[in-house]
Amino acid sequence: MKSVNQLLASAHNLPAVETVEAVPVSAETTAVVNALFRKLRGIFPAWRQAWPSTEALNAAKEEWIQGFAAQGIRSLEQIEFGIQNCRKAQKPFAPSVGEFIAMCRPGPECLGMPSAMEAWIEVLMGTYSHEGVHLAARATGLFDLRGARPDDKGLRQRFDRHYAVILLRAQAGRTMEAVIQIDQERRKTELQRADEHADRQVQARMIQQGIPADGAQARELLMATLGKRSIS
Repeated sequence: MKSVNQLLASAHNLPAVETVEAVPVSAETTAVVNALFRKLRGIFPAWRQAWPSTEALNAAKEEWIQGFAAQGIRSLEQIEFGIQNCRKAQKPFAPSVGEFIAMCRPGPECLGMPSAMEAWIEVLMGTYSHEGVHLAARATGLFDLRGARPDDKGLRQRFDRHYAVILLRAQAGRTMEAVIQIDQERRKTELQRADEHADRQVQARMIQQGIPADGAQARELLMATLGKRSIS
């Protein structure tokens, strides 16, 4: 019987292992994480179940820092929100990094925004209780939403994705004005790309039809047409 190592060595259809580059850790980040873990140990009396030794505790801190960086937890406000939710949890065991990250993200109602289901109903009706719903509707396509059916799964998924992005930006501490600015910049970029594409199409047609693409070529063509070498 082949060993596990031999089986792995002979396997050619395994997915490639994704390597994640470690995030540089500053002294400020270390201080914040140390303070966070002190609070967590005070909140959860059975914290030793998760971190039974100093080595396990230090390894957890490193893992949490990487998790925060990967999931966009970058502000003290987010971490404080997570700590508040930990105090409300009423359980003795410390959360995993994934559980704590979820606690750092306020739900839509905490941000004055409707739930995804409520937002979907609003866009179908063409009424918006929050600017974030309007932004998600615009990103999805107002024309498509105008005649949409409530059970249109494809369109609902598109809207949910856009609404989730806006919600994540709001959860990250961005004001709605900043979210609107991001949306405007994105739309401006799309318009610029459309203009550039149109310009390229016009230039290609001009070349096909023998029309000069710039002023100097146009002048030469005019001179050749008039049979003159210069125009006074």
